[in-house]
Amino acid sequence: MRSEWKGRAPGRVNLIGEHVDYLGGVVLPAAVDRFTEVSGHPAPDWAIASDVAGGIAYVQAIGEELGVEPQAVRVTSQVPPSAGISSSAALLVALAAGLNPDMDGKEAALACQRAEQKATGVRVGVMDQFASALGRRGCALLLDCATLEYEVVPFPEEVAVAVIDSGEHRSLASTPYNQRRREAEAGDPKRRRHVDSEVARVHAFVEALHGRDFNRMGELLKQSHRSLRDDFEVSTPNVDALVERAWSAHGCYGARIMGAGFGGSILALVDGRQTESFARSMARPILFCSTADGAFVKTQ
Repeated sequence: MRSEWKGRAPGRVNLIGEHVDYLGGVVLPAAVDRFTEVSGHPAPDWAIASDVAGGIAYVQAIGEELGVEPQAVRVTSQVPPSAGISSSAALLVALAAGLNPDMDGKEAALACQRAEQKATGVRVGVMDQFASALGRRGCALLLDCATLEYEVVPFPEEVAVAVIDSGEHRSLASTPYNQRRREAEAGDPKRRRHVDSEVARVHAFVEALHGRDFNRMGELLKQSHRSLRDDFEVSTPNVDALVERAWSAHGCYGARIMGAGFGGSILALVDGRQTESFARSMARPILFCSTADGAFVKTQ
């Protein structure tokens, strides 16, 4: 292990395909241009200098996964915590990239998934870590979570990705996240109805992307939100109100709750020419994102 090291990894949005990754479904995430950067060096014990809650547990967990000696780690991040763009995956993938930059990207994503499960007790899927490790600038990733096979799908420059914090933050370990997963795995009819319909929406969304049918993309986001609200029951009244406000805002094609749910952020797709009027309509802080390369993508 070299004495000084650095790593960097992006957050991610999930365009569509929510709560299906851990069931082996297909998802459509994209890495975004908000990054977590880490640096470190060997130390007698694991240590972290960061304002990331629970950071030491993540650092120790990925260290154990990679089989490295204790490190003193410093973290700086543009990825807001508990906001649905996966600050935890960005942190873990940045650490993996710093500690072992020559890893295969898929193996790095799987190691980071195991580390997050170990650090939090939440049975997260692999989508977030995969997008942070292997996302591509200018593209979304159509990822089969059962096989880890993926293809890049061009994402149109004319469509802006907006992430809007609901102001309702939560720790997944304190929500019914694991319960929802158990119910879906056990075949609960409502939970399975969401999973099956969401997988179909992912494929329809990719078709709409190829056809540059932005209104169809927006309608599929609306269907996804209704399914997450009614069948998977991971939304909240506050989030529902924010989503419906976005639906009627200037320039919005569609919006939905994003991430694990129970608060966090919503995702909206917006006409790139109308971002300012959309922001005025929403009257709250909005993070407009562009796609980015993942930490393990080799660029020229």
